[in-house]
Amino acid sequence: MGGRGALLPSAIKRKGVMNMKHLFSALLLVLATGILFAQGFGGGMPGGNSGNTLLVNSPKGLFALRAGVLAKFDAATLKSALVFELFGPMPERPTDNNNRDAMQKYVTELQRRMAPPIMLVKDDALLVVIGDGFARINQDTLKVEATADLSPPGAPVAADAGRGFRNTDTVPGYLLVNNTLFLMRGTELLSLSVTDGKILARTPLPKELQPLQLNLPAGGRGNQPAGGGRRGGNQPAGGGQ
Repeated sequence: MGGRGALLPSAIKRKGVMNMKHLFSALLLVLATGILFAQGFGGGMPGGNSGNTLLVNSPKGLFALRAGVLAKFDAATLKSALVFELFGPMPERPTDNNNRDAMQKYVTELQRRMAPPIMLVKDDALLVVIGDGFARINQDTLKVEATADLSPPGAPVAADAGRGFRNTDTVPGYLLVNNTLFLMRGTELLSLSVTDGKILARTPLPKELQPLQLNLPAGGRGNQPAGGGRRGGNQPAGGGQ
């Protein structure tokens, strides 16, 4: 065939085959960056908040949360007063794209900060949930007063085994009643005390409330319906002539 496709073999001969490690590292970074920008849209929350960027206001000030960084502003002047990094400083991007382990760890750090959060005002504190973490944070100092690990019992330390591909999180359903925060996240419903972070109860969701899954046909065959395949030509799934 002619056209641009005809140029591909000669281009490969001139430049050689791309280093697969370099390609994998670049793909990891592209995926993480694309997800980061994509989460800025949709996933809306009350008060004009969306994605992984939240704004809440209280008599203490205006508070912003984005990508794991919490900041306090003066609501009148919009001058920044305090900044607190929930996960610590973001590591620098590895300079060696061929270092697969370093790139995976870097992307994992990105993913931790990209989990869609919630942030609520409670008395003189902020209640923050991001990923598997809960924190009660003082509005005056941005110091952490209580924390909780929301990981399901028996879950591995890293849900993505260090690969940095965790992108299935959605904004949790939540309800604050006095000092109890109810969270519907992933496949379970749980409640915790916002005063000390103690988990009060948790239970798996009924199967009807489990997250919907995209069931692709076995073998990833295009647009064939799940549970069946075609046997050659254009014969219908489940049999042939």
